[in-house]
Amino acid sequence: MSILARPTKTRMACVDSDEYYRIFRKKVFKLVKMGYDRLDAVHFKNFEEPDITGELVKQIREVTQERFAPTWACSFDVRDDSPVNVPGRLGKRRPRVDIELVLTGRGPHPCYPFEAKRLSGKTFGSQKYLGKGGLQDFLCGKYAAKQSEAGMLGYVQSDTEEEWANRINRHFKRYISSMRICPAGNWSFAQEIEYFSHCYRSKHNRPSVGKPITVYHLLLAFCDVPTTLF
Repeated sequence: MSILARPTKTRMACVDSDEYYRIFRKKVFKLVKMGYDRLDAVHFKNFEEPDITGELVKQIREVTQERFAPTWACSFDVRDDSPVNVPGRLGKRRPRVDIELVLTGRGPHPCYPFEAKRLSGKTFGSQKYLGKGGLQDFLCGKYAAKQSEAGMLGYVQSDTEEEWANRINRHFKRYISSMRICPAGNWSFAQEIEYFSHCYRSKHNRPSVGKPITVYHLLLAFCDVPTTLF
């Protein structure tokens, strides 16, 4: 059954099913691809993360609102710097996740959060990507406490996606305990994300949340190094 069919009790009951979420994930990453393809990526080689994220969200939103947009795309709400409701943090003190893609309609609204980080030189490298303010915010339950999946966006502004993927993978192997990697949850190529050639997957325990989380790591080129996309 399509995740975009008219809401019914059956649809609402299966929101957490593996098949439903597989289709939902596929549409989410397709939207990211469509938005990214509309950007002049090299233009953003030296831009800050919020600037890139804002432009990416703008392009994704325009995709969903175009007259001839795919019917399924029109059902998505794209949110930039979206506040997250957590205990003890109200109003403007709530943490904010960089991007959320939300499937609207009656009943539950599945949400896919993304946190974004620059990958450039030594200053904005894998430590920031993987640390507090990056991946660790998912692992500690600050973000996506109710979700079983989330995404990390790595804005590659120097070197290549493959080089950054190898650096992050080495960090995972070196700090496997602090990264709380699940059995068979090591960094690996995410073949199911067919729209990108540099998307990876890892799975982490979250003791503070009580359930693990699978994170999809999408590395997007924003420099003049040629890349090959499927």
